[in-house]
Amino acid sequence: MFDEEVMLLGDPVVYRNDIKGFNDVGVVVQTGSCFKVLWNGENHPRVQVYGQLRLADLDEVEAGQRIIKNETT
Repeated sequence: MFDEEVMLLGDPVVYRNDIKGFNDVGVVVQTGSCFKVLWNGENHPRVQVYGQLRLADLDEVEAGQRIIKNETT
């Protein structure tokens, strides 16, 4: 089960680590009933499924792409 993260207008986001092939960093530009994200290199925001995203870490924002780290416990 995933912990709920609250994403607000202006927050940097990336796709969750279990979703492959999408490594860009985006910015939340609209919230509410229609959740929209403006992705790197795009001129128009896209409607996104809130549950497929997570907040981007600072190192991901600086790199401009999602960084998937090996998590060992």
